[in-house]
Amino acid sequence: MIRTLPLVTLLFVLVCPPLEVEVHGQLAKGFQALGVFDYFQARKIFQKETKRQPAAAWYGLSVISGRADNPFFHIDSAYAFIQRSDAAFTVATDKQRASIAKVGVNNEAILAQRDHVFQLAWNLAKGQHTIAAYDRYVTTYIQSPLVEEATIVRDHLAFQQAREVNSAAAYQAFLGRYPRSKQVFEARSRLQEAVYREATMDRDIASYVAFIRAHPESPYVRTAEDEVFRLSTPGRTVGEYRKFIADQPKNQRVGDAWRGIYEISTRDLSVGAITKFLQEFPDYPFVEELVDDYKTASLNLLPFRREGAWGFIDDTGVERIKAEYEWVEDFRGGQALVSIGGKVGTVNRSGGVVIPIEYDDVEEAVEGTSTVERGGRVGAVDSSGELVVPMLYSDVGEFSQGIAYAAKDGMYGYINARGEQMIPFRFASAGTFHNGLAVVEEDGLFGMIDTKGNIVVPATFDWVEGSEQALSRVRQGGRMGFVGPFGNELLPLKYDHIGAFRDGLALVVEGRKCGFIDEKMDFAIPLDFEAAEGVSNWGEFNRGLAKVQSSGKRCLINAKNEKVFSCQYADIGLPTGALIPVRKKGKWGYADRTGAVLFDNRYDQAWEMLEGIARVRNGELFGGIDSTGREVIALRYKGLLDAQHGHLVATGPEGVGLVDHTGREVVALVHDAVTMVNARIAKVERGEFFGYIDLATGRFIWREEGLIEGAAE
Repeated sequence: MIRTLPLVTLLFVLVCPPLEVEVHGQLAKGFQALGVFDYFQARKIFQKETKRQPAAAWYGLSVISGRADNPFFHIDSAYAFIQRSDAAFTVATDKQRASIAKVGVNNEAILAQRDHVFQLAWNLAKGQHTIAAYDRYVTTYIQSPLVEEATIVRDHLAFQQAREVNSAAAYQAFLGRYPRSKQVFEARSRLQEAVYREATMDRDIASYVAFIRAHPESPYVRTAEDEVFRLSTPGRTVGEYRKFIADQPKNQRVGDAWRGIYEISTRDLSVGAITKFLQEFPDYPFVEELVDDYKTASLNLLPFRREGAWGFIDDTGVERIKAEYEWVEDFRGGQALVSIGGKVGTVNRSGGVVIPIEYDDVEEAVEGTSTVERGGRVGAVDSSGELVVPMLYSDVGEFSQGIAYAAKDGMYGYINARGEQMIPFRFASAGTFHNGLAVVEEDGLFGMIDTKGNIVVPATFDWVEGSEQALSRVRQGGRMGFVGPFGNELLPLKYDHIGAFRDGLALVVEGRKCGFIDEKMDFAIPLDFEAAEGVSNWGEFNRGLAKVQSSGKRCLINAKNEKVFSCQYADIGLPTGALIPVRKKGKWGYADRTGAVLFDNRYDQAWEMLEGIARVRNGELFGGIDSTGREVIALRYKGLLDAQHGHLVATGPEGVGLVDHTGREVVALVHDAVTMVNARIAKVERGEFFGYIDLATGRFIWREEGLIEGAAE
């Protein structure tokens, strides 16, 4: 038998070596006395026999001290005695062990007595249910199998105590005392928040600036900088912005201040306003953006094709960028994707190359940085086209708060806009930061980290939504709940489905019932409605109303759980406009937003109202009604798409065209495809040719040779 003995026990064994004798008659008398509950006599005998037969004598004393029916009951003494018995038994000879076995003392008996003492001490700790009681159990009865449970309960109570105090000192003390607790991740997050909260209690510029200087690595630095910016620019005037730039040159919001000055100075985005701004602010750091804005204000560029090559024309049909590319995409901001020789880059509105045309793929810019790919390797370029993140990665995500996820050697980490590692590559997958948190994967499970790489939500979930909002939905074992920004559970993981927040409320499904919670995690609308098939797709709030079902019938309720439409319908459409589609039996009608029915049982199909028009269908023919219920677009079309820029794409016997909200055909229905470019221009396609039509005149701005006139006269 090999045991790890406490130092005190070892000293006892060395001082009191085992005696090579048979069981003494007195020892047998001691156990006889114990058997008839004569504790005084038994204790007296065992005390005298501790030198002759220590294993058995100490065992007997432990039994006495471990029984509550005598005046010698004392749990700590019982534990000390059984420890001594165990130590003596460990070094006893076989002859000694055989001797004391005659009175029932053997290894099994000693272990059973020790477990009994452990349970006695555990019952006492549970009865007291204090941090001190559990802590004493953990430190005293270290060999007990209940130490782990005692540790968990102790840590929980200690963390609840720290949360009640809710101070930096309380969380720091908790972390110092219980560094291996399960609550350590949440405690760290709450510590950082408490440090920030306590340091900025005055909520003035001075306190926030002092916090930034004292805690430059805190994840709340950006929040503090935001507050400095907010307090420095309450009126959002040019003067306030200029003073902020001068006083806080390192603040991350300096760029926003500059752009604020620019927006105020150039509200009409005219050439004169931009010129005057540059004269007044020659040190403006985003001059290239000004150039792009100037051109954006004066040019609307459209892709065109000539002899198989692509370029750009303006909205009068004049060629602005030569047709020399294999393909081009529409301008987004100041740049457009173009391709030559199978490679991709971007040009500005003057046709100058911004991102070199040498990449296999270029993503849309986010925070002034675009991800680029070449030969299976990924990097990033800035708004001027300069490579700022080297082509070292297999994946680079969108930048957010100056940080993007990246993948290298099969693992994910985070880099800044210069390609420097900010968070080590240790995750199986990673997501974009939102509100200072990002979703990461470890061992097939998901959690969240902050911008310093600290774990905020441990990776214990099958799915984590992320922190686009302050709260995050999570799923574990097929059940959903909510966690907060500290990783704390806000809504238990017990629901079959939880929808996204719409109009401040989120759909919750539990079994066959559903209701809605608010952002405080209270049930604003109880689980009183039927969770009908597909409710997760159609049951969310939309413009202040939600479709619900009761007794097999659909109705509409508002956020106060008031029935706007009574529960009498077989189905109800989306409440996007002044009129809402309703169906009682086989056909559809419309009601207004108060529930008053304009008409019912009229159409085979009815759609939601967009831009003041709702599409309807009878048989195979489509038309449209306005907000009064009048058929402004006759039911004569084979197809009709939703309104966009005041027009609807319609399909007739000969092809596709456009009708306006009055039903007038503005582009003849003879084309293969029609796409709205903006409120004034439509792109039409027929066969392999395309062109652009000015909707005001009904004539082509530009068209490829071979495309016949297709505008309505």
